[in-house]
Amino acid sequence: MPDAKIFYGWYIVGACFLLCFLFAGAGFYSFSIFIEPIEKQFGWNRAAISLTMSIYLVTGGLMGPVHGRLIGRFGPRRVMLVCAVGAGACFVLVSLTRWLWYFYLVYALLAATVCGMGVVPVSSLLSNWFDRRRGTATGIALVGISAGGLLLAPMVGLVTAVWGWQTSFVIIGLMVWCIALPVVFFVIRDRPDQLGLVPEGGGRSVYGQAEAGGQTDFQALGRPAGEVLRTRAFWCIFLSFFLAPMAQMGVLQHQVPLIMDTGMSHAYASVALGVTAGVGGLGKLSFGKMADIWPFQYVILLCFGLQILSVLFLLTTQTPAGVWVYAVCFGFSMGGVIVLLPLVVGHFWGLLSYGVLLGVLWVANAFGGATGTFVSGLVYDWTGSYNNALYLFAAAYLVAIAAFFAAGRPGRASGPASF
Repeated sequence: MPDAKIFYGWYIVGACFLLCFLFAGAGFYSFSIFIEPIEKQFGWNRAAISLTMSIYLVTGGLMGPVHGRLIGRFGPRRVMLVCAVGAGACFVLVSLTRWLWYFYLVYALLAATVCGMGVVPVSSLLSNWFDRRRGTATGIALVGISAGGLLLAPMVGLVTAVWGWQTSFVIIGLMVWCIALPVVFFVIRDRPDQLGLVPEGGGRSVYGQAEAGGQTDFQALGRPAGEVLRTRAFWCIFLSFFLAPMAQMGVLQHQVPLIMDTGMSHAYASVALGVTAGVGGLGKLSFGKMADIWPFQYVILLCFGLQILSVLFLLTTQTPAGVWVYAVCFGFSMGGVIVLLPLVVGHFWGLLSYGVLLGVLWVANAFGGATGTFVSGLVYDWTGSYNNALYLFAAAYLVAIAAFFAAGRPGRASGPASF
């Protein structure tokens, strides 16, 4: 039995950390490592290969609202168990790729399963367990995303260099089965009351909100999804979290070849990718804590602003030292986006419709990331350089900042103003 002096929610945080480790390290951080080997083996151009990740991100985004509703009906634990089984199988199936259409199809199935143990279910679960320190708990759990990039991406790069990319996918699939399944089965619990506990901070869980009756509880706990979706503020934030992930993923998913274009080796670029992801862990912790104590708009400004500076710096650097400056700055600020996305729902509209609203915003995140990933490959194929794509992404961050500020302050944005 866990130590009674330690709130069980922190064990949930640890379990979510491991799930995010697999979700990110296996799901999308490693993809950049496979671009060049797959290009060499099959002769597919980078735009075609990049489209695979775009399909992955779009499918994962569309599954966000679906996972949100399934979690509301069956609970996070059941959804995570089923998706862990499916994700492991899909990783193994990727290793059998011979045709581009098959690659696209299996990656779409992979997205539908991997995302079922990723940010949407993890954030919904932690919102059920934490109240006062929700931002901190979410930040700690989502550091698993950075750890996946820091540890798993270089490991995948090494395995790929020695045994080939097909072996890497088989090993990733086995890791998902061996880590995710026991963690979900033995540690994850949907609600504190299943263990005779209450949420940290004494607040009410998301499930408790859904079951609460009465107009007072309804108003105190948040806004209904239908009402929120009719507000200008929601769609301003939707645009913001489309553009920022578009720029972020457009850079991140091509970071290895981007760095190689500065004259660095593939191995060096893979290590830099791991550093970017690792520093992102510090960013997740920092931005999660900032969101608990600072005005949300200024946290967004810092997060997106640092990414603009990083992208512009990458455009001008041609030295190993410059690559490390970029990797640290971009990694730190990039870590904030994935933490701030789920937290923005509670800050602006409460927890009544948390799963549904987060699922809709996850669509923006996914479609943005898919667009950026594909655009980077397309621009490279057209021009032989990533420079024009980087200028486009810097501009996208600026518009994302403006859109977020146009949404207004959280307390006011959740009000009745609509189109």
